Amino acid sequence: MLQCEQTPCYAYLKYIFRIYRNMALTYSDVVSSLFGSEPFTSRDFARKVENPRAAKVLSELKHRGLVERLGRGTYRCLSPGNRPDLRRGEWNRVRSVILSGPDPKAWAGDTAVEHWTGGRYRLAPSLYTRVFTLAIPSSRERVWKEYLANHRVSTTRHKRVGARVELIPTEGLKSTWVEGEPVVLRRVVERMIRTNPTLYGGAGRLLLVGP
Repeated sequence: MLQCEQTPCYAYLKYIFRIYRNMALTYSDVVSSLFGSEPFTSRDFARKVENPRAAKVLSELKHRGLVERLGRGTYRCLSPGNRPDLRRGEWNRVRSVILSGPDPKAWAGDTAVEHWTGGRYRLAPSLYTRVFTLAIPSSRERVWKEYLANHRVSTTRHKRVGARVELIPTEGLKSTWVEGEPVVLRRVVERMIRTNPTLYGGAGRLLLVGP
């Protein structure tokens, strides 16, 4: 929480809050509003927001690609067009977490179609959302939810930005290995494609050879 009620910047931050109204105000918003594209120091930032952990906040903003470090203790807020694309790194992290999770497991649903087509057919809700669908034994659903929560991976359908996991509890899970990763059987994917021709189109013609 911002701790600056007794500082000169309080009136300005109240103005920012009025602009953002009910939206959550973040340190990224504050940095952008206070400094724009002009360089600033960690000392400037600490003085403006009266946060004793200013260096840690700036380090996190840098890690998220929201500010860049120009030199020792000097930063600049990056405009949206200049910020690095962090999606691939986050999606790879979530994928790695899943593959390191409890066995047995297997890619299912849209992720299985993508995997069985060697990545040539992929469905995505948006450019900023990645959904990994995973079949797991019904008896291990609670274990998986706890595991994913401990690794900061969401399983909620309400998540609209970032990566999340859709768990498919299954009785008698059967899987095979495709390109080094567990995935449901090819015939399961074929049946899903036939059942949903509008969704999967010609994905059946792209399937790799396998059981």
